[in-house]
Amino acid sequence: MNQPKNVKKISRKCVCTVCKVMMNGNFSICSICSICSICSICSICSICSICSKCRNLETIQTHSKIKDSIIIDSFNEWTDKSKDTPFKTNKKCIGNGEEKLAKELDILKTIGGQNSTVDLTHDKLGSISVKDMTNDDCTLGTEGCNHMRKIFRTVVNLFVSWVLKYRLECELAKKFYNDINKEYGSSRITILEGIDRYELSTSNLSKLNEILNKLKEYRLLDTRYESLKSEYINDIINGLGDKSLQDLLDECVQKEATDMTLVIVDEKKGWLVVKNISKLSCPRITRGSPRISYN
Repeated sequence: MNQPKNVKKISRKCVCTVCKVMMNGNFSICSICSICSICSICSICSICSICSKCRNLETIQTHSKIKDSIIIDSFNEWTDKSKDTPFKTNKKCIGNGEEKLAKELDILKTIGGQNSTVDLTHDKLGSISVKDMTNDDCTLGTEGCNHMRKIFRTVVNLFVSWVLKYRLECELAKKFYNDINKEYGSSRITILEGIDRYELSTSNLSKLNEILNKLKEYRLLDTRYESLKSEYINDIINGLGDKSLQDLLDECVQKEATDMTLVIVDEKKGWLVVKNISKLSCPRITRGSPRISYN
């Protein structure tokens, strides 16, 4: 395949001008529009580098038909193909919008199943996870819950154990204990109760994230507290690495769009294929599951 004249090969860090995501390594970039990749579509924003600013470039046909017909990271409206298929369903193991989306994508294969993490299978989009966000964010399934619980085991639960062990002999541990033994915002339960129940509201989760960030700062800069030398703290710091609790939870829900193709469905707006995973976040935890939000 011949490269267009204005496309050059580079080896440096680059930010795609469309998706704003830093990409590393050897890849091609248009010298006019600076959109990553030459026409294999950007893995983050799924937009071709042959943009409106560089249409004088030689056209390269590498898009599949499905990419031409589907809008990425924006809603595709429901069409007549699914007009006779209701959005809501009471069928066991089938979620809202799944049958309607199957009609839109001409999927004839069996939908989902009780023990399956895959809702739909498409010959071009692959394994699809369908999430109904008509009125609000929604919860993840078993895989997302398992990943979240690992984060709790390696960070959050260790923090609680450290606080309970040292709160009577360490002023810092006592302060943190008092902080997590409160409700924040409109929460009806304390952070401590929420951790035990895997039930953290947006305000409680935000405060817990703030507390753990402060703990990292104390561990790095303050030598007054002997309790900060405990194995609990070492393991917490290792569990967090250079990230925050919120970062880890966001990555947890973003896996839904990297392990499979995530499609958000909305009863009124239509359906949206998520490729820019930076728009996915975990705003709260309810009923033992991380919730996934798209902004």
